[in-house]
Amino acid sequence: MKNYKIKLPDDFNEYAWEIESKGCLEIDIEIYANVYTFNFYDPVRLNQTIQDDLDSNQYFFYENMVVIPSVNIENIESFIKNIIDTPYLTSFNIKTN
Repeated sequence: MKNYKIKLPDDFNEYAWEIESKGCLEIDIEIYANVYTFNFYDPVRLNQTIQDDLDSNQYFFYENMVVIPSVNIENIESFIKNIIDTPYLTSFNIKTN
């Protein structure tokens, strides 16, 4: 039994390829009854986003950011399985609303 649930829209499979191509995804994941909003990035998109933010804001910050090789469900699930029962989970903020 899974101790987590990735809160995907019902039609996610229809555009999952687009998310992977885009290289970023903000999504809610319920882990042990707590909901976290994770911001997943691939390295290429992250570099582009950092540069864009630095050019316009002179700083870069995203809460609960995770960099994975490619933004797809397999990598997201692998990340969750690797941190779910570790102290690393406590480094992420729980969604409050």
